Amino acid sequence: MADSDHPLFVTLKVEDRSALQHVVRQYSRLESEVKMISIVDPSREDVNCLSIDVSDVTEKQWEALEVAHELGHYSTQRGGNLSDIADALGISKSAASQRLRAAESKIVSAILGATQITETV
Repeated sequence: MADSDHPLFVTLKVEDRSALQHVVRQYSRLESEVKMISIVDPSREDVNCLSIDVSDVTEKQWEALEVAHELGHYSTQRGGNLSDIADALGISKSAASQRLRAAESKIVSAILGATQITETV
């Protein structure tokens, strides 16, 4: 079993949506935390699939990102200011800012790196 420092990433191919729903229901019953990263329909021509490695994002950084997202920090009508995020995490405003900046930097670097690799292939 993978620990939080070494997560497993699994790619599944299912035949139809009902099979996917069954898989998601089964995984949701597991005691360990399973996160869905993406669902791609390869039959759609307008879908570009990009895989990125976000394994450098720490557990505390993920938590900060999730809280920020839940509070609307990344939405168009921005909510969840830094004080709200810090309060929800029980940390200082500067610590929340640092966690978010570090996580965002890692994710953006991973996206840009993956995009550059894809473009050169």
